Amino acid sequence: MNTSFVSPVTIEDTENGDRNITFQLIRSPEGEKYIPVFTSSEDLELWPELDSKQTAMFTFDDYAGLLTVNGDCAGFVVNPFSDNFKVEKPLVMQWLENKQMLVNGHANHLITKDTEYEFYAPEPYPHELSENLTAAAKERPEVERVWLRGIKLEGRDAYLAVVEHTGDKNEVIPALGERTKAFLNGMPIHFVEYVPGFADEAVENVVPIYSKEK
Repeated sequence: MNTSFVSPVTIEDTENGDRNITFQLIRSPEGEKYIPVFTSSEDLELWPELDSKQTAMFTFDDYAGLLTVNGDCAGFVVNPFSDNFKVEKPLVMQWLENKQMLVNGHANHLITKDTEYEFYAPEPYPHELSENLTAAAKERPEVERVWLRGIKLEGRDAYLAVVEHTGDKNEVIPALGERTKAFLNGMPIHFVEYVPGFADEAVENVVPIYSKEK
């Protein structure tokens, strides 16, 4: 998760000065599409029908991001013509969340119209997590309210923290996430801002664990 890989691509310049990068995909015997990734030029040269000599280097996080927004890809394959190490999308997402938890104290997850999720009240209730999240919110004057819920996201259980605030999310959310690390007991936690839509649904008729005193 901390290394870079090489993938064959087609790079085209656009009229506005940007570049379009198109990945060459491979299919499994079952017809599923995968992103081929290579650890060396020697492994890349083993591809007998390589359409392009253009390549680009990407990190694990880059591939995870691509898989998040591309519903056609089932995962990626490391050195498909030698090691043939196939990593399915659900495992990629799990690894990415674990990495984010270790580095940031919280996990990012893109919610789309096809994402399966269910909200619930966590049982047993994580009192220490709630208390420390509340304490962290009190230290941030930008935070107005915080809710703590459980969520089953694409089959995996996690905590969900909904945060209403007036500050910079890139400062507020990491500050709250840092205080939760020691109280998760192996469960991931997702932070979302309180905005209409997903967050509204998550906290409907639910009392926040923290409300800023007016």
